This record gives sequence, C-alpha cells and structure tokens, in this order.
Amino acid sequence: MDCAFWLGIEGNELVDRLAKEAAVEDGPVVYDRTPREVIIMQEKENEIHRWQQQWTKAGKGAVTKAFFPSVRNRLRQKIPIFPEFATMVTGHGKLRSYHHRFELTDNLMCPCEEEVDEQTTDHLIFQCKKLHNQRNEMIKQIKNTGGNWPTMNETLVKNYLDFTDLQ
Repeated sequence: MDCAFWLGIEGNELVDRLAKEAAVEDGPVVYDRTPREVIIMQEKENEIHRWQQQWTKAGKGAVTKAFFPSVRNRLRQKIPIFPEFATMVTGHGKLRSYHHRFELTDNLMCPCEEEVDEQTTDHLIFQCKKLHNQRNEMIKQIKNTGGNWPTMNETLVKNYLDFTDLQ
C-alpha cells in the first residue's frame, strides 16, 4: 500500500510514538507481565528438573533407571504397559532373583544351561542361553539399523522396542 494512505489515519502517530518508546531501553515499562503460557512452561520445566533430581538420588529402582535414566525422555515416550514389559523394566515379577528376594524360592539362579548367573533382567537380555535365538535375532535387527551390540538398556527401549509386536 501507498505510504500516503497511512499518514492520515487517526492513531498511527500514537502507535509509532509508543513503538519508538518501547524500543528504547531506558524508556518506561509499558507491559511488565509474563504471559500465562510462559509461566506454565517454566513451572513444568522446574518440576521435571526436581523430579529428575529425586529420580537420580533415589536408592531404589536401579533396574528401571537403567531403562529410563531421563525423566524427560520417559515422558516423551508412548509406552503401553503390559506385564512382561513391566517385569523387564522393573526387575519384578516372574524373575527368580525377585522371588528369591522375598523368600518365595530358594534358587535365584537362571535355569539356563550354565546356571552360573542369577535370573535378572540383564541376564535374560544379554546372556541367558535359553534366549540365544531371540537375542541373535534382536542383535541382527539392531545392527541392520546401524546400532551397536551390546547396547544400553535405555537404548533398547528408546530405539529398538517395537510395541506393535508385543501387544
């Protein structure tokens, strides 16, 4: 539009003057309130930070922390919860090491061929001879997508777990 069009419109001069005043650092504060959305975002960030500090300092949940060390990353993941998955990422459930902890069984060793390791989540994922074929398939899929083996538990859940096959 032509500049001459704006010259005669009432209020343009006032708008121009206020814009110039706002651009000057030492000028009067025209608006000093923080938008509601900014406050909400800041508070969410503060709460996630506090939650992460508590999570990191907690003396319990070592198995779960190996899969989910970052509260923020866990919150971003859409994970359907089902018993087998919960058992693996918590170290609870049908694991002999867990049952032994509560004196539900005398034997905490895995029934795989060597019986030298406790039946824990890490043993099942990385060592158990009874799961050799499944592990080899998983390793093959990971390497085909450019990943490395062995990998961290967090990486397994974040990058390689396909929940559509597990439901």
